[in-house]
Amino acid sequence: MTATGRRALVLGATGHLGNAVVRELLAQGWRVSAATRQARPAALDALGVEVLHGDLDRPGLIEAWVPGHEWVIDAASPYPLNLFGIGAGSASARLDEARRRMARLLGSVAREGATLGHVSSFTTLRRPVGEGVLAGIEAQWRRRLHPYFALKSGLESMVLDAARSGLRAVVVNPAACLGPWDRRPVAQCGIPLLLTGQLPVMTARMANVIDVRDVAASLAAAMAQQRFRRPIPLAGHDCRTDRLAARVCALGGASAPQLRVPARLVGAGALWAEAGWALLGRPSPLPAIAPLLMLDGHAMPRSAEQLALGVEPRPLDATLRAAIDWYRGVGYC
Repeated sequence: MTATGRRALVLGATGHLGNAVVRELLAQGWRVSAATRQARPAALDALGVEVLHGDLDRPGLIEAWVPGHEWVIDAASPYPLNLFGIGAGSASARLDEARRRMARLLGSVAREGATLGHVSSFTTLRRPVGEGVLAGIEAQWRRRLHPYFALKSGLESMVLDAARSGLRAVVVNPAACLGPWDRRPVAQCGIPLLLTGQLPVMTARMANVIDVRDVAASLAAAMAQQRFRRPIPLAGHDCRTDRLAARVCALGGASAPQLRVPARLVGAGALWAEAGWALLGRPSPLPAIAPLLMLDGHAMPRSAEQLALGVEPRPLDATLRAAIDWYRGVGYC
């Protein structure tokens, strides 16, 4: 589509969600400024965007980037992978820094009169009614244990408070995201690990997964429709994690893992492993946040707010095939 005069700024443009948002906006005709810490971002090659390089925590950078943009999409919220904060300071210090950055972003968007789109997490949503006392206690424990949960909740609250005070701000809460354009280290990507036999076990937990392209389209629709002040859950397909893994392997022509391990045991093992690496002064190559998020997953019906956006989720197989093709294309499997 031919670009219009409308300009959008995407923070975190090289991340999985951020890159999907960049591509969605380009498809809609927006002129996109793509912000990233990477000096030579391969994720933005040949996309025809203006690349803005820098660290968002640097004072004055957000204030310099926001002016001139009608939409600002925040897909760059800090993502604390490691529980023990190796090389990154304490969890409280990281949360304080994230809050300061968010305050600067909210102020800059307000001064410009722009619209903000913030990508949050399904973990900040209310848990399903009737899931049981034990599940509720475990969810509270996870939130106290790992800084990821406090960070996501705290930043979302800041955006919603600003929206209720008049800021033009949209918050979306996607389920677990799958699909193309994921450039995380291969050790953090479940699909290529399954297809190469490096993930030899499966767990049986209920989850909801959504195509990253559907998240991007839904966020753009919510901003266009001015769905301000209330978080919008974005659900795709309910599925059990063991069946999802088996389907990935079937589509990818690989043998599915035969060993079933309780999800709680996987989570505990990952925590102990991360603690062991921390004693050596190094971050764990397999952070515990992935199994903790799996434990936090649950079935998610599509809400009335999501249905009103008019974005129909892709078939699950289409998402899995696109993800497999992507990972193979970048040499992950």
